[in-house]
Amino acid sequence: MKKNVHYYFSLIHFQIDDLGIHLVLPQTWQAIDLYQAIAHDRESMGKWLPWAYNMKSSADEAKFIKTIQADMVKERMIVLTILVNGEPCGMIDLHNLITNQKGEIGYWLSSKYQGRGIVTKSVLEVCKYAFSELNLKYVDLIVAVENGKSERVAQNADFKLMGIKQHLIHHHTMATKIFRKINPN
Repeated sequence: MKKNVHYYFSLIHFQIDDLGIHLVLPQTWQAIDLYQAIAHDRESMGKWLPWAYNMKSSADEAKFIKTIQADMVKERMIVLTILVNGEPCGMIDLHNLITNQKGEIGYWLSSKYQGRGIVTKSVLEVCKYAFSELNLKYVDLIVAVENGKSERVAQNADFKLMGIKQHLIHHHTMATKIFRKINPN
């Protein structure tokens, strides 16, 4: 039986222990695995990312991927799928981009791979890209006040706390901490 081989453009890759991590352009073939990760973690993910409750099938995820591909062509955002040993298991993005100024970073990762430093390293690598290739002056990371895991990511990636305020996240207003990483150059 022939195994399906998927080709992808890996923009960023690194190793953590026995895990090969690739940050790649999103493609519709990833939809099934990404949807399964969302469905498995829907309750825990939905607490911080309410859109998880609206993702009802891999077809919904494929439609989302096509939408973000169009947004990327229009330079509104950069979205990358996180592959761990070839398995699509999360996403990381730069959104609210203002050319040569700023962006905001967002992410999610399957609970199967959390706690291993994958998100922190991915955030650091995306920031490097944002500063060197996009010439951004800073990147913000907006975290719900109660989301300790994401706060630790911000701290471990050397973001500085800028303040706390009510913020709209995925059409829900919640108290958030705003962290910022400044371009070191």
